[in-house]
Amino acid sequence: MLILPVLNIEQFDFENQKGHFYANDFNTHLEKYHASITKPHKHDFYLVVLFTKGGGVHEIDFNAYPINPGSVFLLRPGQTHHWELSEDIDGYIFFHTREFYNLLFPNRDIDDYPVFNSNYNSPHIELEPLQIEKYVHYFKQIRGEYEQRFWLKDQRISLLVDLLYVDLARIYHTQNPTTNENSRKKVSRLLQLEKQINLLYKEQKQAKTYAAQLNVSVKHLNKNVMAALGKTTSDLIHDRVLLEAKRMLIHGKATIQEIAHDLGYEDPSYFSRFFKKKTGYSPSDFAQKYEAK
Repeated sequence: MLILPVLNIEQFDFENQKGHFYANDFNTHLEKYHASITKPHKHDFYLVVLFTKGGGVHEIDFNAYPINPGSVFLLRPGQTHHWELSEDIDGYIFFHTREFYNLLFPNRDIDDYPVFNSNYNSPHIELEPLQIEKYVHYFKQIRGEYEQRFWLKDQRISLLVDLLYVDLARIYHTQNPTTNENSRKKVSRLLQLEKQINLLYKEQKQAKTYAAQLNVSVKHLNKNVMAALGKTTSDLIHDRVLLEAKRMLIHGKATIQEIAHDLGYEDPSYFSRFFKKKTGYSPSDFAQKYEAK
């Protein structure tokens, strides 16, 4: 079985960052790492890119997003993506490990930022034209600090990155407001559920398992999930299974038998029926449809 490439942060050049942080302008980054970053792949790090020129399409976990000047993308470890870019593309990019962020902020969790904390939150923010220069300034400062050898360099980069995340989170919350304490509690529970599903979806596919872990009834958990996403707990579990199946089917070129086994299904035929029921396509038809796009 072919495995989808997982880019490790240590594959990239660093300026005494000990394999935890990298920054560059996008054009230089693309020229240097074109072979590895233009094919579908995953990362083991958090990636942030701002496009300032050119256009194209950025596909992230089978969702296509337009690339325009002012497009910002924030990816979590494990997401699959690739892009189709115009020749005049440019912008700024940086990425870092969880450890890099947690070193300065040990009592916080980077996944608390909305762009990182849910599979159902968009990784794409489109800046207004008047906002672009402000965020270009962030990226230039981050890159400039990265390329220097100043004392307390890591600390200043971390602070700049955190300020950028705060401002991007404000844009997100303006578009998706959390109106009261009760709704915040529901969101918190939903995020806990998603984290557990991400950890256990291959072995545990019953809603009652996750409800027990969160100390609530299945009925109560389903009510919260339905209110937030219009889905049931079982739907979230199935969504996660199907996402991984699509990743393996398209990018990993795995067989149905290999995918079924990896995802915890003993009977490949049952898995194929499940896939078709949820997507409307058999696994092979889905692969053909995707590759014909």
